[in-house]
Amino acid sequence: MKHIHRSTLAVAATLALMSSVSAMADDAAAPAAAPAAAPAAAPAAAAPAAPKGPTLSDILGNSSIDVKGYVDASYIGHNRTPNANVQVFDIDKNSFALHQVGITISSTSKEGFGGLLNLTAGRDAGIYCSYGGCSSSSTATTAGSGGNFDVTQGYIQYAKGTWTVMAGKFVALSGVEVIDPTANTNITHNILTGKVPYTLTGLRAVNAISDTTNLTLGISNGWDQVTDMNSSKTAELGLSTSLTKDTTIAMVVYAGAESMPTPATTPSTATQPSMIPTLNGVSGNRTQEDFILTSNLTPALTFIINFDHVSQEKVFGINGSAQYWDVTAYLNYQINEKYRTSFRIEKFNDESGAATGVIGANYVNVATATVGYAPVKNFELRGEISGSQAKVGTFAASDGVLNKTLATVAIEGVYKF
Repeated sequence: MKHIHRSTLAVAATLALMSSVSAMADDAAAPAAAPAAAPAAAPAAAAPAAPKGPTLSDILGNSSIDVKGYVDASYIGHNRTPNANVQVFDIDKNSFALHQVGITISSTSKEGFGGLLNLTAGRDAGIYCSYGGCSSSSTATTAGSGGNFDVTQGYIQYAKGTWTVMAGKFVALSGVEVIDPTANTNITHNILTGKVPYTLTGLRAVNAISDTTNLTLGISNGWDQVTDMNSSKTAELGLSTSLTKDTTIAMVVYAGAESMPTPATTPSTATQPSMIPTLNGVSGNRTQEDFILTSNLTPALTFIINFDHVSQEKVFGINGSAQYWDVTAYLNYQINEKYRTSFRIEKFNDESGAATGVIGANYVNVATATVGYAPVKNFELRGEISGSQAKVGTFAASDGVLNKTLATVAIEGVYKF
């Protein structure tokens, strides 16, 4: 908005007043004219529109501050009671849920200082919360449990040349599926999402080696830990590059000592113990390797495959080790501007049973089909069916007996603002 100086306004007002006085003098000197017929009454003029000031979006945009958010609500039903260690986000047999209300405020640039704040409210906030950061007073020191509010990300960054350095809390790089539901193509999450870190608190440096290749180096307190659960740190090494204009690969490795549940929560066939690490848990070396290949087969068809392997020492306080691996493939097709489909198949292999909470070697195969309908740009309605099959009894029936299969139906609405 241009600003007019007060002196300019004063001059303009003086000139207008002098013009009015001169016109009045001319009218007084002129001879009186014959009276004219009274004109027809003219319609009343509309009142001038009130001046419209800048919107909040305009103000924030002019200040280089970006604000965006979303609301995610769903209904999810299972024919049996899910295993809380497998369906981490959908543990109720039949329930509506407000999964997330998220808002992100950021001001970042290619050079200089910037920052980001990401707040999450709703049911999923209690899953994503980190050790030392949960909002529920009774679980404030337990990672991934309690509360309906979470500071999911909060960091400052400095960019110079090809380097960007971040300090604070930020999302981890492993896995295709992320915290923000608007970036996911399915309603339910694959099993792997509950078995990899959500966020890290520490330092991260990203180097743009070229226009198509980024190198990431980092050090953090560990998986989902605002406050470190032990004296060790976890290292982060990531690389992403474009093989062609339509195909990219991304790899990341996390390595460090991580806490496990207390020995008293050793898994058994009769129970499904929580796999949440605790402060009193024994720490053992944990290594995760994650690989993602994305290929745009056509402008409307995308194929993604994600392979992940995790090994853990001193599982449940014993000297032995455990490992699990996962392969998930996605085929996403944009039918037209409003309709899309997403197919997902997954094999989760838990050789020790430690990840699923069921003793003995186990695996779970899952097939999922999702349809999305976007009547307007900022809203999408999704529908989904899914079926799971395990090697051994993993899902509880009404009589309490563990079954090998689970069927799921879901509907979800996601609104972006």
